[in-house]
Amino acid sequence: MKAPYIITLAAAATFTSCAPFPNNPNGPTTTPTTEGEVPAPLLDASSNVPVGRPSPDGKANMVISPYRPYNLIDVKGYKSGEIVGDPSTATLDSAGKPIPSTIKNFRLP
Repeated sequence: MKAPYIITLAAAATFTSCAPFPNNPNGPTTTPTTEGEVPAPLLDASSNVPVGRPSPDGKANMVISPYRPYNLIDVKGYKSGEIVGDPSTATLDSAGKPIPSTIKNFRLP
């Protein structure tokens, strides 16, 4: 099953942050936000999106990705339950840039 959303990289060079990007041809699926905020894609509760784990060191705004190599992801600015992506799971194109559609999604704890 293909994920209905594509996650784009917020900081591709650092691979430490992630930014959600909704991709729905039927219209908008996010709630209005204030200027400068990036809304998280909305998914129904029955979707099979894995959940990340909080950092074992107790670091604020850091979550362990449910995908290998289980990197720490900075999720500052996102709320519990939102869908984000692990940029380290993206495949690279011939120029060495990550392909956004190949990033794996997970839900914040």
